Amino acid sequence: MRLRFFGGFAAEDAAGSPIEVRGSRQRALLLRLALDAGTTVSYRALAEDVWPDDAPDDPRASLQSLVSRMRRTLPEGILRAEPGGYALGIARDDVDLVRFADLVQAARAGEDPVPLAREALALWRGEPWLADGFDWVLRDLLEDRAHAERLSRGAVPSMAEAPEPVPAIPAAVTPLVGRAEELALIAAQLSTFRLVTLLGPGGAGKTTLALETARNRSPAVFVELAPAQPGEVWGAVVTALGRSIRLTDNPAGELPAADSVLAALAGRSVLLVLDNAEHVLQETAEVAATVLAVPGVTVLVTSREPLGLPGEAFVELGPLPDADATDLLAARILAARGTAPTGEELPAVARIARHLDGLPLALELAGAKARTLGVDELESGLADRFALFDRGPRSAAARHQTLRAVIDWSWDLLGEPEREGLLALAVFPDGIDAADAGAVAAAFALPASVFDELVDRSLVQRTRGRFRVLETVREYGLEQLRRRGSEDRARDTQARVLAWRALERDAELRTPAVRSAIAWFDANEENLAAATRWSGARAQMSETAVELVRAQIWAWIMRERLEALRAALELVGADATLDSEAGVVITGVRLIFASADAQVSGGFTAEDADRIAEAAAAHPSELSLILPVLLKAQARAIGDGRPGTPWLPNFRLDPADLVGAPTWSRGVVAAIEAAIAQNGGDIERLDRQSEEALRLLRDVGDTWGIALASQMRSEWLMLHGRLEEALEITDAASSALEGLTSVSDQLQQQAFAIVLLVRLGRTREARERLAGMQDAARRDGSDRAVLQASLTAVTFEVIVGDGGAALAILEAMPFALRDGSLPGIPPQIHAWMHARHAQALVLVGRIDEARDEVRVGIELAIASGDQPIMADAALAAAELFAATDRPDDARQALAIGAVLRGRADETDPVVQRVRAAIGTDPGPDAPASGPADLTDLVALL
Repeated sequence: MRLRFFGGFAAEDAAGSPIEVRGSRQRALLLRLALDAGTTVSYRALAEDVWPDDAPDDPRASLQSLVSRMRRTLPEGILRAEPGGYALGIARDDVDLVRFADLVQAARAGEDPVPLAREALALWRGEPWLADGFDWVLRDLLEDRAHAERLSRGAVPSMAEAPEPVPAIPAAVTPLVGRAEELALIAAQLSTFRLVTLLGPGGAGKTTLALETARNRSPAVFVELAPAQPGEVWGAVVTALGRSIRLTDNPAGELPAADSVLAALAGRSVLLVLDNAEHVLQETAEVAATVLAVPGVTVLVTSREPLGLPGEAFVELGPLPDADATDLLAARILAARGTAPTGEELPAVARIARHLDGLPLALELAGAKARTLGVDELESGLADRFALFDRGPRSAAARHQTLRAVIDWSWDLLGEPEREGLLALAVFPDGIDAADAGAVAAAFALPASVFDELVDRSLVQRTRGRFRVLETVREYGLEQLRRRGSEDRARDTQARVLAWRALERDAELRTPAVRSAIAWFDANEENLAAATRWSGARAQMSETAVELVRAQIWAWIMRERLEALRAALELVGADATLDSEAGVVITGVRLIFASADAQVSGGFTAEDADRIAEAAAAHPSELSLILPVLLKAQARAIGDGRPGTPWLPNFRLDPADLVGAPTWSRGVVAAIEAAIAQNGGDIERLDRQSEEALRLLRDVGDTWGIALASQMRSEWLMLHGRLEEALEITDAASSALEGLTSVSDQLQQQAFAIVLLVRLGRTREARERLAGMQDAARRDGSDRAVLQASLTAVTFEVIVGDGGAALAILEAMPFALRDGSLPGIPPQIHAWMHARHAQALVLVGRIDEARDEVRVGIELAIASGDQPIMADAALAAAELFAATDRPDDARQALAIGAVLRGRADETDPVVQRVRAAIGTDPGPDAPASGPADLTDLVALL
């Protein structure tokens, strides 16, 4: 595939045929992926660029939906899902914008730039097409074009030096932005304690707040300790006091410096500020302890770690909140260029502020750059923030001259174990859980206390049970790893320790500890994605890659993140062998996925199942022992069916395959059997297996599994008229699933509860729950969630008899949700939709249209092989026949539906409505055998 953006957007396949990419969001996504052709672009980066101004509530789900639609347009395999993001599988030379930039870069670096520059300019066929929010790309292109034009004439480009901002001075020259809460806390601490230390990372603004505090608490003496060397702290205090308070006569230094200071402070009420004490910590502690012996003296210290004195109080200073950080950067941009950021620039300003961790010094440096760089250039330059912010105010201390210098100052004060600890954290983009800290430290051969020591030095934050570093500090650590040549080793170690911890957490997903376990996987999503990508690309790390994917399989299944699962299986599948539990599970799951859509003529065989069974017996686990049971049943189903038909209706599990299996494994298989029984209208087996599944899964305390089994049990209870019990179990399952599974799965549970409420006559409560369900679907934004909520609303209106409201909902749905073309939406859903549409049409008297919908619904239902869906289609036919005064045909349709479902669904208001219309009491209506008779209904239409 080739992409052209110069002179307008155009795409063509390998044969030169045009590709039509519709929709501004799809084109924006394609543009963003094309700019990094062949490289994985993270979910976060894609979402921020595709929705620069109005991000959806769940960008990940919206992005997945957008990708699904675009894949239908692009050549197969071009748009790939990768761990942590997506990639466009084309060469850089196949994207004219990227080739242009590469040629200009080569021209600027080469000895003979003229031909390269001219080749680049030849690509500029017209103004480039760019999506909204990609102004930063245009700025880069125009800059490259200027370079190319000069180079094409044999000229050498000149680089303008960034003007220096006005030098900083101790007095406030600009208003303080934010920090009101911190200033108030400092004041409160100083009112209670005589020694307060203001702690925070470099660049957080400790000195600024200390100066502001000193201005508000006169008299005060400000002592700058940054230039002081060991042994010079008392001298620095003497010098500062000499500028602020007249010292006792001390000719030629006859008194020691300490005595001179004490004499000067005696009898005074004064605030002594000792600023930047971390490099002379011990001596500063001695000074503070000594001067506090003088009544009336209060000491405020700024440092990156505590003094460790008795009675020391603290104020922690972290990054600015997002709003304040944006305001500060906007103010500095105004100062640098004379105009405030425009409304179009403000979203980018906010993103820059977030990427710079809300560090005031970094924001100051970024604002200063706005004099020579546009906001879009500032944002694109953040890829190498240390090079971008390589010069600051000349009047600033050396440690604040550049962004790198800020961290260098802290780095130089660290011992080797602390440095190694910081480098270890650099390869964990999500930070590390405090419970994992010991394992991580051991893996990197570090002391167990190393991360806590880094917290004390304000280089690491410990929040909500995790050790994290600011992104700026993490980038610094990665740079140091590369300089040392240690990045590969660090990333290998990260992957190994994550695989080990993830496998431990995976086992907890099937226990009462499931919530903490799934929270661990959520909190480590970026860590795991990075580790999986890294190890999957290195032959020497293939075993670790297999373990990482194995550890995440059940979490992905619970969250219904099947696309991520498929991509990971593809990444490591070739490396998975049957000589380990992880390899057995991955190989078995790959076989299940590969044959899930197979027809009877598929290539899956009983020998494949036997091979997995033998390997699972050698490497038994809860998951590995399930796979042979499923695969053998699948092989039998494929072999027993008719060519070209779905194998699922023939799927039967053999209990003998589970002999000796763990309780959880037997419970999950029983739940699967219950689902198959429900799908096949086998009510007795549904009763037996759903009860068995609940018993076994309750024994092991698997919350997610219990909810799955409860859904099947509720179906059986509803068909037997035990509606209150069904609702109680459904609500319990829905509550248990909250936070454990996908939104669409939760909505499915809620939809069933709404149906039960209507059957119980609690229509108002059902409508209230429906409104909440629709709100949840809108917040989620995924196609499946929106479709689930919409169809539940349609079902509700059909049941209560309001066909007009049902039709209005259907007509308001996006066409892509109605036409059955969206990937990932089961065919049963579309069959169900047509049946509901037909019922709504019958209710408003549009009989001819209803007849067409019933016909389509029956055909789709039969093709799905799902008997409850076939029963719904039969019920739609029954309602149509009743409305057209054909009672015998209506009775036949009701009978077919009862056989398909396994039992007459007498509490269904629609069934009751049909019976009332044709004058039939509850009970058998006519002989019927099932799916074959459903086909005959089409002829009666």
